[in-house]
Amino acid sequence: MNPRLLLRRALVVLVPLALVAGIAMLVAPRLAAGQLRRAAAQRGLALSWRSLSVQWPAGIRVSGLNGVAEGTTDTLVTAREFSGRIAPLSVFGGRPRVTSITLAGARIFARATAGTDADTLAPAADAGDRVAPAVAERVRRRADALVRALLVPARNLPELHLTDVEWRRPGAGLSLTALDLTHDDGGTSLAAAGTVHGETPVPFDALARWERDDHFTARAEFRIAGAEPPSPSSVVLVFDGQVTQDRRARELRVAPGAQLRIGQLGARLTAVAAAAGPRFELAIEADSLTARQVVRSLPQPVLGPLTGLEVTGSWDWHAQVKLDLAQPDSVRFSADVIPHGLALDPALSRPSLHVISGPFRAAIHLPRQRVIVREMNALNPHYRPLDRISPYLRDALITNEDGGFWKHRGFNTEAIGLAMAANLRAGSYRRGAGTITMQLARNLWLGHERTLSRKGQEVVLAWLLEHETGIPKERLLEVYLNIIEWGPDLHGASEAARWYFDKGADELTLDEALFLAILVPSPSKWRWRVGPDAQLRPFARAQMAFIAGKMASKGWLDPAAVPHADSLRIELRGAARALFAAPDSAGAAADAPSDSLAFD
Repeated sequence: MNPRLLLRRALVVLVPLALVAGIAMLVAPRLAAGQLRRAAAQRGLALSWRSLSVQWPAGIRVSGLNGVAEGTTDTLVTAREFSGRIAPLSVFGGRPRVTSITLAGARIFARATAGTDADTLAPAADAGDRVAPAVAERVRRRADALVRALLVPARNLPELHLTDVEWRRPGAGLSLTALDLTHDDGGTSLAAAGTVHGETPVPFDALARWERDDHFTARAEFRIAGAEPPSPSSVVLVFDGQVTQDRRARELRVAPGAQLRIGQLGARLTAVAAAAGPRFELAIEADSLTARQVVRSLPQPVLGPLTGLEVTGSWDWHAQVKLDLAQPDSVRFSADVIPHGLALDPALSRPSLHVISGPFRAAIHLPRQRVIVREMNALNPHYRPLDRISPYLRDALITNEDGGFWKHRGFNTEAIGLAMAANLRAGSYRRGAGTITMQLARNLWLGHERTLSRKGQEVVLAWLLEHETGIPKERLLEVYLNIIEWGPDLHGASEAARWYFDKGADELTLDEALFLAILVPSPSKWRWRVGPDAQLRPFARAQMAFIAGKMASKGWLDPAAVPHADSLRIELRGAARALFAAPDSAGAAADAPSDSLAFD
């Protein structure tokens, strides 16, 4: 062949290739940097960096990355190094495709959010409808984002290599020592190690593999501090099942038959996350569980006082939740325990749940790990049997705290579904589903830590109290009414009646009982119910009137006796009066009568 012709042909091929390479090297990284800035701006971030370099054939490397909230000086993101690579030819399609991301020495900061009240607090009557729509829309956007993330084609994700990355927020956080997401011909693999930060740090490591045939396997181990033999030192979770991304139907599905194991505990589960709605479904079934399996599978700090219970027999546990954000009132939650020869040994169990069936000394757990003691017998001058407590107070408290108390057996699945719907509509935590029996377990044996393990312990103890001890509902209510907190160092109906109204717990009027009932969800904030002008706030009156109406609907109050909110009136005659009558007290009423202080 003619050498000149060969050279000519070579140049025809090589010159365009060189141009493509040059453009890819010079243009693609700049496009990536621009996209990085635009993506950050969409999330309210303004990015800057110390240096930016281009890497062959289509890569970018950034050092000293810093992101601040737009319009502020609040730093939300920092990183020692960030780098990314783009598929070179994707630049010419106008949609550059990132193939890998490396992030090292990064810190991501979340802004603090307001805390929530106690999980029995009823929604404020003067706030709910006004703020719910906008906040609920934010929840919907977050749910949409979650489903979109679940439906991102996993095998098309960029490879990820994260080292020393930490996400922080007050009281919580996540540190990643390393995370690697990689692809091969068979599928996608994930490996991660780090620490979850909460009440105590929990180191973990995890491995996952998603095959091209949708077979998904995963194993995660969480190491729990304070666990001692024979208790295991870790919680080990293993998943094995088919997980399918149906992008036409826009659904992620966990197929029936998927297996989830926690140590020696096994369960079957199915799940759906759908973009329409968005909609979420989860069903889980665990059969033939035993106390021995539980103790061998979960560290003692996770089980808490459950470790000392002596339980024979076995049980099945089935639960299901269905949630459609387009129809929040359609939330469905069910859970059932099916016992098989289940029995609780009162002699060997510690703590002994049976102890509350008769006179006993109650160690009452309060927030911030405080404990106070009250005798539940004649040694306590304020102890009152149920028949010496006002029926108005008893019924008002049940109505506000646990309307299904006389029907449920420890926990109320219907109330859980209603609470989920109410919170979705409000867009924030506004309503809980804790029962009186659960509150009793919390106050006597658990404390008030807001952790998943503590809530699980509470549910189990409540179920055992109502199924395995033989203690009647009336006795559970009697103990509850004698230990719950009603204000500063006030425990029980008698102490509360005397401190607020200088009368016995059996002498309370309907208005007084309604007032005490609305204090229980957040007793330390009892003065919030009263304005600086020494009058009941409108929302407090509305709550009281609402409770009275609900009492009438249950047949516990004559409908003719239901007060209008504007007519509600109480007079503080006990020691509480001094907090308002003192000259230097906020909200003091200078013209209040000397023998009482009226709020109307």
